[in-house]
Amino acid sequence: MKYRLLDLMPLFLVILVDTIGYSIIVPVLAPVLINDEPQMMIAWSAQARYIVYGLALGLYELAMLYMAPVLGEISDQIGRRRVLIFCIVGMFLSFVIIGFSIAANLVLLLIFGRLIGGATAGSQAVAQAAAVDRSTPDNKALVLSLCLFASSVGFILGPILGGVLANKDLVGWFDAATPLYAVAALTVLCFLLLLRIEKQPAAALRIGKIDLLMGIKGFKTALADPPVRRLIVVFTLMQTAWGAYFLFVPSFLIVRFDFDGPGISAFMAVLGVGFCIAYGGALPLLSKIVSVKRLAAAGLWLTALLLGLSILSYSVTVQWAIAIPIATVVSVAYGAIITLFSDAVESERQGWILGITISVTAFAWGFASIISGVLSGYHYLGPMVMAFLALIASGLVILRPLSRGGQLT
Repeated sequence: MKYRLLDLMPLFLVILVDTIGYSIIVPVLAPVLINDEPQMMIAWSAQARYIVYGLALGLYELAMLYMAPVLGEISDQIGRRRVLIFCIVGMFLSFVIIGFSIAANLVLLLIFGRLIGGATAGSQAVAQAAAVDRSTPDNKALVLSLCLFASSVGFILGPILGGVLANKDLVGWFDAATPLYAVAALTVLCFLLLLRIEKQPAAALRIGKIDLLMGIKGFKTALADPPVRRLIVVFTLMQTAWGAYFLFVPSFLIVRFDFDGPGISAFMAVLGVGFCIAYGGALPLLSKIVSVKRLAAAGLWLTALLLGLSILSYSVTVQWAIAIPIATVVSVAYGAIITLFSDAVESERQGWILGITISVTAFAWGFASIISGVLSGYHYLGPMVMAFLALIASGLVILRPLSRGGQLT
């Protein structure tokens, strides 16, 4: 059955809203929990608030690590549409609960809302799979590009919406919960549009045997493959570093430069611009003239260099100047490493290896979030220093041979 690109708009919207929801959390929760005048846990110590901030971010990733592969497998059996609707309903509940938890100052409810969000966070991957299912050989590349574009735009819009809709100076009744309720409203729109998507005839309502631990067990098989094992080490270190930076740069900016909510949102949106530059032009261009291994290594070392400059500089101008370059080079490194993963296995294992990269990312970001929350309680530079050291280690490991036959060139 042929589909027009216009018919895929609900799927692109799901990807966009999913990314908006993911990227809106950091600029909303950072001022709420770790500002000088927090809105939650007011009577608690700064160390306790940092730990809760890290848990709220990290438990989402760990829940996604556990559930995303399961949801993907279920979508193969009963159809993408049903699983997408389930994920969107979960996302709606998550943001409503988190918004209420902030308004009512209920920490356990905040954690519960994040767990629901993580457990139903498979919508982007399933939406991409659904879009590919409906593509043709002629427009498959275009469909995938539009999926990545929707995701990149979400990383810009999320922080912007978070800053604008939480700004009381613009509208008197805006508060920290307003952006979260706005995302919930967007999920309702997604829900209504998904109901209009035609069911695919092949998807019968049947669920076969599902391994609920597949997201974790996949690591065992992957680690038994020497080339893949080396790449997992590189990628885990890299994603731990970027997770610590991306999720905790708000606390760095708050403590060192006295950033407020709108300032943090603007900074995160600028990082999103860097993602768009990398995936929209820099990575495709550079991959034609530089080997992927060298591109990955250069991206890791340049990211480490820029992060070191960020740590050492007390100039807010330098921080703004670094934002787009660091987001661009780390995204180039990410894309190159994903290509190395793909090149390390046979064609019939491509789906498996890409699933492993998602699991590694979720594990690394969850680990980085929780550990960074603890480190921040001792010193605000803790996550940044950890990120810098992890990038250096990743850069060193990738210089070693990665292929079965030796050095990748």
